[in-house]
Amino acid sequence: MKKLTKLCDSVKGKLKSLRADLHCFCAERIMDKGLRDGTVKPFDQELYEQMSHTYVNGVPVSIDMKYLRPTIGPGKCYDRSLNMFLCFDDALLVRGDLKDLELRFSKEDAGHGWIERGGYAYDPSLLHKYPVDLYYKIFGVSNVHKCSHAEYAAIPENKKFYDKVRNTTLQDYQPNGKYRLDLLTTIPLVKGIAEVTGNIEFQQELERYLDAVQYDEAQIYQQLKDKTENLLADYIEKLIDKEI
Repeated sequence: MKKLTKLCDSVKGKLKSLRADLHCFCAERIMDKGLRDGTVKPFDQELYEQMSHTYVNGVPVSIDMKYLRPTIGPGKCYDRSLNMFLCFDDALLVRGDLKDLELRFSKEDAGHGWIERGGYAYDPSLLHKYPVDLYYKIFGVSNVHKCSHAEYAAIPENKKFYDKVRNTTLQDYQPNGKYRLDLLTTIPLVKGIAEVTGNIEFQQELERYLDAVQYDEAQIYQQLKDKTENLLADYIEKLIDKEI
């Protein structure tokens, strides 16, 4: 009986692997055809330029999207698609299950995030855009949920983040800008990644952005120190007044 159970499990495993291989083979053929005939396209410079004016944690979304993808682990498609969604007024934030992820991993790990606009699906992990119908066909999309800007912003726990990102400009990171100190949370890390990768294009694009915000690490740290000291002085003064 144990041998029969073991044999059945082995057959099930091989069938699952065969289904996954067959699905991937078919998907790859459709994908290749789309790339050849131009219906599937990699993100172009115009798209990255449009994303360069939206900032999350002090970094333009274009830089995050274009260069930081290899440095993050799996499961970040939700964050990346959200950041991309915030760049475009007409975008829909989309969540769904992909058949290829289900076959490669499990049903519980089949979830994926992307955006849709103008009849195209933009995948933040693959960095390609697809006609929506073709995208669903290639990846076996199911259990789809779409969210507009109005719907996303109407959720109370989203509103603060949404309003900050949508209303932040380059000037907010320049000297005396209201989010100047945010640069300290991410820029040193991004600079380190750019240096380690040795990607000259990445380094040059990051340098242009840092020039635009007049990035001066020592000055920003001094600003943080001054702010901290002022807050502490105000707190001590209030304590003294209270005691008096």
